[in-house]
Amino acid sequence: MNLYSIKGLIKEYGVEDSKVRALKEINLSIPSGKFIVVLGASGSGKSTLLNMLGCMDRPTSGTILFENQDITSYHKRQMTKFRKSTIGFVFQSYNLLPDLNAVENVEFSTEMVGLSRQEAVRALELVGLSDRMTHFPAELSGGEQQRVSIARAIAKRPKVLLCDEPTGALDFQTGIMVLEVLKQIHKEQGTSILFITHSQEIAKIADMVIRLRSGEIISVTENSNPLAPSEVEW
Repeated sequence: MNLYSIKGLIKEYGVEDSKVRALKEINLSIPSGKFIVVLGASGSGKSTLLNMLGCMDRPTSGTILFENQDITSYHKRQMTKFRKSTIGFVFQSYNLLPDLNAVENVEFSTEMVGLSRQEAVRALELVGLSDRMTHFPAELSGGEQQRVSIARAIAKRPKVLLCDEPTGALDFQTGIMVLEVLKQIHKEQGTSILFITHSQEIAKIADMVIRLRSGEIISVTENSNPLAPSEVEW
């Protein structure tokens, strides 16, 4: 079974003469359990596609099936429930609550789905922050804050992790560390990961690369020998 099956997906913004088509007739099958990179330049439609897949926005037309369920037909409450129970989000900005420490930030996610504090602790241990749980965001480096945001995303055990340029604000070495954490999560938990980037080098660590240009898919390629994060540079 595919994770996502996308048919005729169109997303337009604006009205009449100012209308912009951000996605143009996207047809795509995304397999389950893979580390997938969505590659493209700024303005290619990467984030728009991720917003559709995560039920953060509705398409203008077309359908998106998630495990054979039509999520484009969901009403607002169903979209919210889907995001909470099924999707983990990691963004370029960390979006941590400054008045909560690391474990409390992660608990904010687990409490929404009725999981215990121990799940938050486990998630922070998985991303290598067992010794930083009581530190506040201002006391953490950028890489540590991003790892807290990853822990927050995975603590509720989502079926899929949607990552929008999570290394974009980080230096090279810290970015590699974040990529290694994501690859570890993918390997150990079997979580499907969709990772948006403009970096050709980061794409080399993926099982599959989906290339976008001007709102259209220009290629979908499988990588039989993905590199380890430590083997890439950008």
